[in-house]
Amino acid sequence: GIVMSMYALLRNAAKPSMRDLEVAFQGNLCRCTGYRPILEGYKTFTKEFACGMGDKCCKVKGKVCGGGANNTDDKLFKRSEFQPFDPSQEPIFPPELQLTAAYDEESLVFRSDRVTWYRPTRLEELLQLKADHPQAKLIVGNTEVGVEVKFKHFLYPVLINPVKVPELLEVCETEDSIYFGAAVSLMDIDAYLRKRIEQLPETQTRLFQCTVDMLHYFAGKQIRNVACLGGNIMTGSPISDMNPVLTAAGVRLEVASRAGGRRSVHMGTGFFTGYRRNIIEAHETLLGIHFQKTTPDQHVVAFKQARRRDDDIAIVNSAVNVNFKPGTNVVKSIAIAFGGMAPTTVLAPNTSKLMVGQPWNHALVERVAESLCQELPLDASAPGGMIAYRRALVVSLFFKSYLAISRKLCDAGIMPPDAVPQKDLSGADKFHTPTLRSSQLFERVASNQPNHDPIGKPKVHASALKQATGEAIYTDDIPRMDGELYLAFVLSTKAHAKITKLDASEALALEGVEAFFSAQDLTEHQNEVGPVFHDEYVFANGEVHCYGQIIGAIAAANQTLAQRAARLVRVEYSELQPVIVTIEQAIEHKSYFPDYPRFLTKGDVEKAFAEADHVYESSCRMGGQ
Repeated sequence: GIVMSMYALLRNAAKPSMRDLEVAFQGNLCRCTGYRPILEGYKTFTKEFACGMGDKCCKVKGKVCGGGANNTDDKLFKRSEFQPFDPSQEPIFPPELQLTAAYDEESLVFRSDRVTWYRPTRLEELLQLKADHPQAKLIVGNTEVGVEVKFKHFLYPVLINPVKVPELLEVCETEDSIYFGAAVSLMDIDAYLRKRIEQLPETQTRLFQCTVDMLHYFAGKQIRNVACLGGNIMTGSPISDMNPVLTAAGVRLEVASRAGGRRSVHMGTGFFTGYRRNIIEAHETLLGIHFQKTTPDQHVVAFKQARRRDDDIAIVNSAVNVNFKPGTNVVKSIAIAFGGMAPTTVLAPNTSKLMVGQPWNHALVERVAESLCQELPLDASAPGGMIAYRRALVVSLFFKSYLAISRKLCDAGIMPPDAVPQKDLSGADKFHTPTLRSSQLFERVASNQPNHDPIGKPKVHASALKQATGEAIYTDDIPRMDGELYLAFVLSTKAHAKITKLDASEALALEGVEAFFSAQDLTEHQNEVGPVFHDEYVFANGEVHCYGQIIGAIAAANQTLAQRAARLVRVEYSELQPVIVTIEQAIEHKSYFPDYPRFLTKGDVEKAFAEADHVYESSCRMGGQ
């Protein structure tokens, strides 16, 4: 995955920047290397590439790498060992496999026994499908529904893929806004807005700048390449990165239906009606989003707090859209939106109301902090936990917004330069990845050193070349064997219970399901397992002792069928008492680990010493003697 991300970057930019490199790897997680050697190697492709020592580089000063004798180097290979790069030999999609482009231009329908997939090419066709199937899901990047189907086991009988409908891919600009079709990818939105930010006055592009800043932390680049803004709005996640920005900005949406035609709605107060629900009707389709251009007295900022900076969901995020009276720091109107504080993206209308007509200063911040705590209390039982932390983040993120906007007002001469203490201004800064400054040196060995002598040589990982070239064989790469079956486990949903009923009849009725196995299919001895003491079971035998314990297994023709059948196996339980979850409860009920302590002995030490011909005794002192 990391190799392919870098390859894609180089195919799209012959000489990428370090920022391009960082963005390209946002969606790649590496748990073993810590990224340094990855970036160390790939930074050589960037336009900023130089020794990490900067002007202190040994070569700049005419010295050998490492500053010592000529026995170190910063390269692991010689270019002469590889074939020269020839752009004409870059792999492309084989033309022989693309027999015709007709299928890319016409409407398609795929059907299975449970799901029907439509790909319309005309808006009228799409609207008719939504009229016939109002509960159908629209799929563009499949970044949300794919997770729901694979991991949450949701079933959507009708899926519609609208990526060939021109009206949903439209991008156009008017004097006061930019319009993006609902199916335009996030990366295309990002690229267009960045271009217009460079071309338009800064006062008109503050919403655009806020959007691209937030999109940078929206999942990874691979997701942004396929995901669309329309899907993000309609999914309505309470921790969406973009919905607070769009809600605070009050963007205008275009929707359409077969019966009602077109209409416009605004994101803002009342748009979200409940968890993942909004005012757009089931038979309607979101066509596009208008991003309005800002005015000189308008400022829009947004912040996100997550567990890590890249490729992570938000704990709390916020957006502030404030209009000042011309040439002053007096608030004319303001909208403050938060994600992660309710089942939906929420506004703080009471706080906004008290700010209208007030000067933008530190005294106002104190009042806002108190008001936000009252307006967004967050119940102690709210999903996601971290209640106190999330409540603190609401105030913290608004304070960052205050600092960011104050700095703009100070720069414009609307507020005095000392309106905000200098030591506080850095609180408005977002994190900037520091420039990679490192240099790794390797010892040079004699050219006649035998290949089997590893001393002093940087050794390549045994499987590195196969993994990097894609030649390594993983389980899913192995061709299917004739008669091969897939095994899926039936797992306990209780932590401490007695199994009263185990019924696999519904699962076995599915075509392609071959068998169900449980403890009843093994002898007591066959069902016992363990490294030393055979005190565990292959399948739970009458009782389960932990959540997720294996109760049975389904053998079926393929993975999807086996896992589906495993979920159909009915298991009924009777809860066991007492429930012991603390040490105090264990002591109360005398629940102790059996046969403790255990001793493993071999021979008699005392007897061996007594019968020894010679016994050597010595004394030693702690402390290094």
